[in-house]
Amino acid sequence: YGASVSGSVLDIVGNLEAGYYDSRNDRKGTDPTIENSKYKFLTGIRKELGTDLTLGLQYYIELMDKYNEYKKSIPSGFPKNKRIQDYVTLRLTQMLFYQNLRLSLFGIFSSTDKDYLINPDISYKLSDELSFTFGGNLFGGKTNYTQFGQLEKNDNIYTNLRYEF
Repeated sequence: YGASVSGSVLDIVGNLEAGYYDSRNDRKGTDPTIENSKYKFLTGIRKELGTDLTLGLQYYIELMDKYNEYKKSIPSGFPKNKRIQDYVTLRLTQMLFYQNLRLSLFGIFSSTDKDYLINPDISYKLSDELSFTFGGNLFGGKTNYTQFGQLEKNDNIYTNLRYEF
């Protein structure tokens, strides 16, 4: 269940979203193999900082329902999810050369897990139909069982040649 609203004020586009994930298969929160119900909230802004330079920021938070029941159900020695989980994202995009070259930096950081993903990429339109992208994914974290921390040894680079018709 959810709702969202967006609009602009003073050259800033903003959005607010709220939702509830209803765990119908385990409403008591006692089965560790089924995700508990959660309240989810997202807020964000997007602003043009200069000519073809855009900044986007978002803050996302989840609040687990029936957390005490969840904690009791986790077997000893298993890592426990936190009751509150949050993420901050940043996207910086610069368009150049008549918007044929796009420089992009995306980052996501979780203050609850102390982990992150950084994704820089460069994309160039060779023609209206053909584009080339080069980028990478850098993962890190304090522990090896969090969403991005578990991928710390999986940093990668990629290329993409795209033909659109």
